[in-house]
Amino acid sequence: RLMAQHLWKQTHSLRSHPHVAEVRQTGMILAVEMVQRTGSKLPYPASERRGLIAYRHALSKGVVLRPLGNVLYLMPPYVLTLKEAEMLCEVLCEAVDAATRDAP
Repeated sequence: RLMAQHLWKQTHSLRSHPHVAEVRQTGMILAVEMVQRTGSKLPYPASERRGLIAYRHALSKGVVLRPLGNVLYLMPPYVLTLKEAEMLCEVLCEAVDAATRDAP
C-alpha cells in the first residue's frame, strides 16, 4: 500500500497536465489517459498512435509501459524500491510529454 501511495504522489503533475483526461490507480497499476484537450476530453485519433510514441520514449529510457490506445499503463513489480518508483514515474511523465508535444 505504501508503494502504491508513493506512485500516486510521484505522478501528481500528470493530474494537471493539459493533455491528460484522467490518472487512475488500482493498487500498483496506474493508468494515464491522454487526450487532445482536457476540458473536452477529445481523444487523439487512433491513427496518430500516441500510446506507441509514449511507449517508445519510455523504452529508450529502460522503462516498459503498456499502451492500450491512448491510455498508458504502468504495472511495476511489488519488489520495487522507492528510487526505482521515482524513476518510473519520471519516465512516465516524460513519455506523456513526448507523446503530446505537438498536440493542438
